[in-house]
Amino acid sequence: MFSADRIIAARKSKGFSQEVLAERSGVSLRTIQRVEQGDTTPRGHTVLALAVALEVPLEVLQNAPETLREPELQQAAEVSAVVPAFRSDPQFLQLLNLSALSFLLLPLLNIVVPLLLWRARRHDTEHVAEIGRRVLGFQILWQVGCFFVYMLLLLGQMAAARYYHLVLPGAFLGVFILSYSLNVLTVGYYAQQLRRGNLDLYRIRL
Repeated sequence: MFSADRIIAARKSKGFSQEVLAERSGVSLRTIQRVEQGDTTPRGHTVLALAVALEVPLEVLQNAPETLREPELQQAAEVSAVVPAFRSDPQFLQLLNLSALSFLLLPLLNIVVPLLLWRARRHDTEHVAEIGRRVLGFQILWQVGCFFVYMLLLLGQMAAARYYHLVLPGAFLGVFILSYSLNVLTVGYYAQQLRRGNLDLYRIRL
């Protein structure tokens, strides 16, 4: 009998989110959510796919150790052949993070470039799926935040000019430098964390 608690424990021990486990196992995210909540009992092939994706013996996901029968061994072998083997590539993780600095060349490249890198390697490289989401989440939030700050600043400038005949020509430049510096410093900080082997990066996720 499978154990939802053990599936959750195995997933968290690997540092996988439910989304990453779904990508690695080929099991839908909704199914994984229902399994972990105890709302459904997964079929044999689903448990096998989760075990292979989590790189643990099938028995680890069960309440009590059981001996696998020959058909189950055959099914496990078939699942192992389908689930891709993830390779470790710390340099690519660093590249994925630093690619956000491309906004220094053109606006929105901080979203486009990481997105392309993430889509290219999220299914075959360890931690790319999760870190890519975090990088993209932060950059999208930064981009949206900058837009609203600039709009508020523009409205403030218009109101100041209309009612107080006051013009602050350096305001936009100051906000521009501040916002860009914040992004550069954030990416640089997490680049150092990656060099130290810390994968707990941006708290913002898609």
